[in-house]
Amino acid sequence: MSEEEFCSIYDIRFLMKRGITLSPPLWRTLKAVLELKKTTAEDLSKKTGRPRTIESRYLAELNRLGIVARKRISRKVYYIEPITAVKEALQEFGPDMPVEQLAHQISLPADIARIIIQKIKEGKL
Repeated sequence: MSEEEFCSIYDIRFLMKRGITLSPPLWRTLKAVLELKKTTAEDLSKKTGRPRTIESRYLAELNRLGIVARKRISRKVYYIEPITAVKEALQEFGPDMPVEQLAHQISLPADIARIIIQKIKEGKL
């Protein structure tokens, strides 16, 4: 994917190129994560009105698809909107950390982390 084609990792063209299709319940969970930026399954369940176990399952699926970052802090697991996750990771680990290691720390695919970092460096995010 060229830089010009990148609009958002949630752009339908980007998702289709990655072979990702989301059901309406997954879209609802994704939309809530995007609004909250950083959340736990419990906090998200309060926002959506669905049980925590269901939200936990949906969040795990979004993370597996590579469109929501995941980070364990102490005993809590946080699901984070990717741009927020990359910015926080850059602050925490520094800009010299290799992209692959940074992506691993926030459980996000390295290619997505690389795109976000490039956009941050260009001042577009």
